[in-house]
Amino acid sequence: MKIIWYGHACFWIEINGVKILIDPYEYVNDDAIDGIDYILVTHEHIDHYGKTPLLARLRDATVIGPKPVYLMAISDGITKVMEIEGEQEIELENKVKVKAIFMEHPSSQYPVGYIISNEQKTLFHTGDTYYSPIFKNFRGKIDVLFVPISGRSTANVREAANIVEVVRPKIVIPMHYGVYSEGNVEELIKELRERRIWVLVKVPEVGKPLEV
Repeated sequence: MKIIWYGHACFWIEINGVKILIDPYEYVNDDAIDGIDYILVTHEHIDHYGKTPLLARLRDATVIGPKPVYLMAISDGITKVMEIEGEQEIELENKVKVKAIFMEHPSSQYPVGYIISNEQKTLFHTGDTYYSPIFKNFRGKIDVLFVPISGRSTANVREAANIVEVVRPKIVIPMHYGVYSEGNVEELIKELRERRIWVLVKVPEVGKPLEV
């Protein structure tokens, strides 16, 4: 499974040959992103929806998102678009499944995260979120957890560590920093070590593939 970070909360994931882009923000380098089957948008804010209309047209991709995103995409002339609700699961192709999970992001009308899975691995992109008790439902069930750390309308380092402590994934990939706000990855690693939470933290570099 290949993962490429394009900054902020934007990731490209190839799983079972299905190519998924998540949250293409307004400043993302769209020329660098090639091959997209689906665009998953966690919520309607511009730093997550941003270049969705452009990339959907350029790459002939299907947009998937909660109702506010669905309505925005329709308004922007996108015809290949699907609405998804919290707790709803969609099967794409090649045995790849996407499930929406309602997140804790009060400034959004309907924020979700996405669990993406195949027969071997489960990824959880939490979108914008603070800590909430819902994360207890996923303890020991997630292989790769994408978690925000900036503290700007999302979890900060301490809250991100709370999420990791509850979920106990195998791999943590920090996100939501470096474009609109800063985030200290080393502080996250330190916080996890102090709590004796032994997970692998993979720090992505923009445009550099990660294999998980």
